[in-house]
This record gives sequence, C-alpha cells and structure tokens, in this order.
Amino acid sequence: MRANFTACKLRFAANTPDGEALRAQWGWRGPVVGIEHNPLTQISRDGCLHLCGRGPDYYPWAVASSTITTWLLPVVGALLQAPFESNATKRTILAITRWVGSPIASLSYILWNIKVSAKAALMVDMAVKYEETPDRRTDFGSMRDSMFLLLAMNQYTLKPTAALREKEAEGLLRIVLFSKDLVLTDTDKTLRQMRRILAREVREMRRRGGVPVFISTMWFLFAFALSIQAAFGNLGANATAHDLALGCLLAWFPVLIMGSIVDRNPIAAEAIRKKLNALVDHVRHALRDPVHRAAFVNSFADQPEFDTLKVWVDDVAGKGEHMYDFFTTFAGQARVRWHYGAAHPILSDIENCYIASKGRNWLANEKEARANLVLGPVNDEGLVWFDVREFWQVASAIIIVGASCGGAFILSFFTPTVGLGCRSGGYTIFFSVALGLLIIEMTVWLLLSPYEVEARWLTRTATRLHSNATFNRFEDDAQDRWRYLKRRASSLLIKTEGLFIRGVVGVMMVFPWKDKMAMKERTESVLEDGLRNLRAMSAQRKWEVFFFRPVETFNTIWLIYIVLAQTFGWYKTCDCVTSRWAGGGGYLDFDVQDTSNSRWVAYYWTSGTVLTALIMGLSMFYITVEWCQQSYISTEHYPDAMAGLRMTRKYRHWTFFFRWLSRFVSKYTLDPLEKLGIIIGLLKRPQKTILWTKGHTWDPPIIGIPPPNDPAQDYHSQIYPPVLPDIALTDFSLSAPDPNKSQTTHLESVPSYAQPDLPHDTPAAPHSLFPPAIPIYRPRSTSDVSSRPRSPSSLSYAPARLSTSDEAAVPLITAPESIHRDMSMRTSLDTRTSYEEAASSPLTPVDVERGGAWTAEGERVERRAGYRRKASDVGEREGRPDRDGDGRERLREVARGDEGRMGLGIE
Repeated sequence: MRANFTACKLRFAANTPDGEALRAQWGWRGPVVGIEHNPLTQISRDGCLHLCGRGPDYYPWAVASSTITTWLLPVVGALLQAPFESNATKRTILAITRWVGSPIASLSYILWNIKVSAKAALMVDMAVKYEETPDRRTDFGSMRDSMFLLLAMNQYTLKPTAALREKEAEGLLRIVLFSKDLVLTDTDKTLRQMRRILAREVREMRRRGGVPVFISTMWFLFAFALSIQAAFGNLGANATAHDLALGCLLAWFPVLIMGSIVDRNPIAAEAIRKKLNALVDHVRHALRDPVHRAAFVNSFADQPEFDTLKVWVDDVAGKGEHMYDFFTTFAGQARVRWHYGAAHPILSDIENCYIASKGRNWLANEKEARANLVLGPVNDEGLVWFDVREFWQVASAIIIVGASCGGAFILSFFTPTVGLGCRSGGYTIFFSVALGLLIIEMTVWLLLSPYEVEARWLTRTATRLHSNATFNRFEDDAQDRWRYLKRRASSLLIKTEGLFIRGVVGVMMVFPWKDKMAMKERTESVLEDGLRNLRAMSAQRKWEVFFFRPVETFNTIWLIYIVLAQTFGWYKTCDCVTSRWAGGGGYLDFDVQDTSNSRWVAYYWTSGTVLTALIMGLSMFYITVEWCQQSYISTEHYPDAMAGLRMTRKYRHWTFFFRWLSRFVSKYTLDPLEKLGIIIGLLKRPQKTILWTKGHTWDPPIIGIPPPNDPAQDYHSQIYPPVLPDIALTDFSLSAPDPNKSQTTHLESVPSYAQPDLPHDTPAAPHSLFPPAIPIYRPRSTSDVSSRPRSPSSLSYAPARLSTSDEAAVPLITAPESIHRDMSMRTSLDTRTSYEEAASSPLTPVDVERGGAWTAEGERVERRAGYRRKASDVGEREGRPDRDGDGRERLREVARGDEGRMGLGIE
C-alpha cells in the first residue's frame, strides 16, 4: 500500500480521542538527535508502518522532473563523452560497468596514466635549453615523436611472452623508439622516418572531442551550482538537500570523464595497434639480419660497455624472433584490469640511467644520450614492476571518490531524522564496495602477477633454515602432503565435473527432442569444451570473470538504483525516513520530515558541500593543467605545439614554488615508503627522478660532423658507394640483349640484403607499415633509365631476374608523344601521401642504377619518371620547405625546362 505521510500526520496529531490513542500506542519516547522532543509529531517506526503504510510516498512529477533535468541529463551527457570504442558493444558495456562499478580503481589507473604521460612530456621539455624550441627535423623533434609513440603503446596490452619479466621485450621497444642507426630490411625508409610518419598518423587518428567534454563538465558544474543555491536558498528543505546529496555522490564521475581527455584513445584503436606492431616487426626483422645487426652494434663501438652491448643486442634479436603481435588489445582508460603498460618501465629506466643525472639539456650530446636510451641498463622485471609513486595516484583516487560519497553522506545522515538510513547507507555501501574492489584487485596482482618480492632478509632467513636438516625434512614432508592434497583435489574436481555433465545431460533428456542422441552428444561436447576452457584460464582471469565483473556489475546497478530512488521518491518509506540501520533513529518527526528547523542543519550542509566541491574543483584543475602541459606532444601542427611548449614553460616557471612544495611533501611521504619497499623486497633500488628546472648545468661541446671512422657511416658507404649521376645520350633502341652472353652484373658481387633495386616481395612485406613505392605488378615506364633503389633485403626474395648489361630495348630519349603520359604519371606519383611514396633515405643512396654494364664502370643514370626528392623528410622536396610542418607539402609545378632537367638527372 502506498504511504501518505500528509494524511498520516493529520490523523496522528489530531486533538481527538483517536489521536490521543494513537500517540499513546505509537508515540516515540526514546532519545532524539538534532531536534527537540515533541510527542505530538514524533512516531515510532512500527507506528509509521501501521498508520501510514509500507509502500513509498512517491514524489510528484514536478519534483521528479526537476531532479531529471538537474542531475540525470547532465550525468548522461557526461557519460556520452566517455572514450568508447566503435563497433565493440560488449567491450563498451564492460567498460561502463568497470568505470561506474569500480570508480576508485578506474581513477587510479587513469591518474597513473596521466602521471606517466606527464613524465614523458617533462622529459621532452627538459631535452633542450629553456629558451630553445628546435625545428621538427631535429633530434628534439624526433624525441617528441618517440615519446608520443611510447604513450600510444602504453594503451595496449602486451603479448604474454613480452609481459612475463622479459627484459628483452623492453630492450626491443627501446631500440624501436630511440634508435636511428639500425637499417631496416623491408623498407627503404629509415627508422627515424618510420617513427615520424607513424607519429603523424597516430596524431591524426587521435580522438578529438576535448571541447565537448569540457562543455558537458561545465553543464554538470552549472547543475551543481543550481543545487547549492536551491538547497541554501530554502535552508532545511529535505527534498533540495537530498538532491544536492545526489550531486555530491556523482561528483567523481565528471572527473573520471575529464581524465580521459589526457589519457585519450585513438579513433581506430585496432588500426593503430596494427601499425605499432608493424613498426616493431620492422625492427625485429632488421635485428635478425646478421650484417645489419653487426652494423648497428658497431655504431656504438666508442661506448665504454661495447662488449656487453653486443651480447645484449644478440639476446634481444634472439628473443625478439618470437615477439610478433607485440601489442594485443586496447586497454586504455582502465578498461583492462592489471594493465601496467610499457611506458613507465621504459621511462623509469632511461630516467634512472641517464636523464635524471643530466637534467635540462640532456639531449645536448645526442650520440651519448641515444646510446644510453637505446642500450642502457634494463631493470630485472622488464615491463612488469612496482613503483611506490603509484600510491599517490591510488590515494588521490580514494580521496576523490571518498570526498564525493562523504559529502553526500554528511548531507543525508545529518538531515533529520539523524542516523544511518537508506540514503546515507546506500552511499556507504557503494563506497565500501568500490574500496574493497581496489584492495582485492591490488592484492590479487601482488600475489598472482609475474612480479616477485625478493626481500634480502627473507632470503637470508630461508638460507639459514635450509642449512638445518630438521627443517629440510619438515619441508619435504610438507611438500609431499601438499602434492597429495593437490592430487586428491584434482581427482575430486574431475569427478565433480563428470557428475555435473551427467546431471545437465539428464535434465536435457527430459525434453522431447527429435534426435535425443544427437542432442546428448552436442550437450556433452559444449559442456566439455566449456570446462576445458575453464581449466585453461589463468588464476587472474578466473578472479576477473567470476568475482570482479559480477561485483562491479552489482555496484553499477546499485548506483543506478540510488539515483532512480532519489529521483522518484522510492526512499520515502517508513523504513527509510526513520533512519534505523545502525541502531539509532527509529522514529519520524512529521514536522521536520519535509523541512528541518534544526539550527545545526546549515553547518552540516555547508561542511558536506564544501568537502565535495573543493576536492572536485582541485581534481578538475589538476586534470586541466596536465592536459595543457602535455598537449604539445600530441598537437599535429608543429609550430602550434612549440607555442604550447613555450606557454607550458612559462606556467611551470610561475608556479615553481608550488612545485617545490610538492617535492617537499613527497620527500617526507614517498621517500619513507620507498625505503620500506626496499626493506620488504617490493623495490630493488631507489628510483631517480628528473625535476623541472629553468636553468641547466649539462652543456657539452656540440660536435657538428661525425668522426670519419664512424662504423655506421663506413658500413653504408661500403654497401652504397656515393656516385654522381651521369647522362648517356647514345640511342640503344636498336640493340638487343645477347641470349648467349652471360647475364652476370656487378650486383652479384653485392650481398642479397644490400642490393638496392629489386621488387618488394619479402616475407615481412605483409607487416610493412607502408606499401611499396612501385607495386610489383605495375607496368614499367617507357624510360630506359633504371628505377629508384628499393629495400636492400628485397633482392633475396625477388621473383624477377636482374636487368642485364645489354638490356636496352627501350630508347633512352623518350618519344615526344610519351611526354604528356610520363608527366601525368609523375604528377600522380608525386602527389601521393607520405605513406605511399618512397622518400629517399639518408642511409640509402638516391640514385643507384639497376644494371649498368653497358656504360662505363661506376656510371649511373637516373630515370625521368622515377624522380624523387632527396630530402629525407616525408612530404618535403629539397629546397622547398614544409610550410605547415605536417609532412604533407606537395611538389609544386615547375617550368617545362626544369622538368626536362629533372628528367635527365640534372640539378
């Protein structure tokens, strides 16, 4: 029966014999909190149930619609700005239940990702002097691209073989990100070019929508301000107080959505994953080539630890052979539980081995810095390890969600009837479940992850115990008993599975199937496959499927119930308004049931509102500042990025005092925790940290020209000797190759991996990030000039034969009627995007003839239709700057005379 508190109040407080009888029977005679005792209006819970009814007294539509427009619509608008994945319904639902059902854990992951990206942005900022913003095609620009790609990689889970404490996995990624001397075998681009092109593509495919997120957040803040004005404008009105409490409860949600602006996911996560894997595969294939690997190692010959570097690179090459599909699934914004990412281990290692000690301008000695970044020491845990600084992010997440739920709790708990009721109890349940999920999640990670706790005192104690014969016998007996118990448990499990299958099959056979035997076999097959998959699950996977997901789903449903109950008045029942969950309360005062006249209400409401608003405001300010300070890494237009970097430096300089204050606090909070972590074995050594400064102390002399005995330069000069273009005007159109003459050319003396001009048909081609510049089955141009050089390794797999010295059936001088067709073909080739054209590489000569025995030894001829610009930067021709800095500057039309000179190789 629906309750009617208005009619109930009139009947209970009536000055009639019936009213007096009701007050004598159901009146409240116990203690009251926050209000004065009044026997005429205060009724016990049992009396409320008897007199008023057990059902809810629903809010009228005017009140419900006000709550909908004030809170439900802003929350839904904020939810729609969440970083969802396209065409992934199941993953989207799981992501929503994770974000809403476990907000503390989700915020911990997101805040940690923001911290990691802030570290990468700080390293790029500190790479050069304070007043410098170098050009895009400098080492600074390359480092900016590398750090951006590292942050993109950080959003993907790793292949299990790479995540299981494999140091070589981190070594491979550091070569992928920071090396520039490794020659790739399945593309004619340099590794540096590949990174620049991929970084541009990832920036283009990065999800936009920062402004809509800010607008939806402002809508939420505007609704929050309206609720505050309504609550304090009508002080004591319970309906407005509970609406304000609902806003406080949800205050953490826009903070989480805003965090996704910094920890932003790409538009096409799967496409980016394939591109990142392709880049890793390029490096894997190059390292597997002995000659290329030797040349890469020899480029570090002047380093003091050269002997150990060779062994390390060989080890990385050997283990990297099995690290195909390095990145597996998208895991950004806390989608995947226990996702640590690859960025923090790499950043911490390069920070520890070089960057922290140099400080600002650490990239001044580029060769030394790159050697340490590529082949510096790697931690023992590889890409899975623990950092005590994570506790700051965990504590921040607890404070954000705790302040939201705490403010709502204060408003509802201290609004008469004072006590733990449906509203305050519901907030407590939601926060307790979220906090419990975080604690259990961290515990499961610590116990079941590849990370190992190796405390020195524990190792010494174990060594002493094992030296005792009695302890050894006890340990052997315990292990025997444990093995016996495991066998018994396994046998019992098998029997239980058999009984389960037979029981389900028996139930299925009750139904009148047409072919019972076929149905029985099908049912048994499905059940056996399911049990087999269950046994194959890891322990972490079982925890996720059978514990975390159900509990997160429950907490999500519970929060939805709280919102709907507050919106439509489901909480307006005798059980809820009497607030008797924790033993207190148990009564209802009809006079303060809708409007409280307590003098303490203003203080309670103010404290709860200030607590929530202050933490929410600080959280949003922090995320906004981090977004501004890091956005220059992901900005597409390079001049705009550098303008943002200059503004970031000014802001850091102006707020240096607060930065120093945070360092002071961390010194007396994190440092003791770090020492404790080292003692108990969670940490292996103290971690160095780079701190932002305006000045610099590291300023080595700049060496402009590499030494003449550079092994990498010698290697390339031996394989691709520098030659000058020559022009042969003799008409060979009437000559033909002699079939009896040997077809051997000078290319046969060059190893297959280094021959420059055979078709791209290597086993690695499917993994290539870019299609070949000249497709294998495309008709050749009518020019007799040799084509542009291609991948060095492609000759070893080439299906076509080498051109011979007598191959001159096509005239050198193109016929006039072919000029227009050739110019059209060249225009279409030159206007392709950067990932479709084969830009000349600084490590590969531009003009190498396919076969030239018919000219003088060492002579080379360029072809007209195969003209390519010499600048290594994609999208830019030598002498014509890339105005926008985005790598998309197209070749402009030139005069006919210039076309003729370019066609003949004259510059």
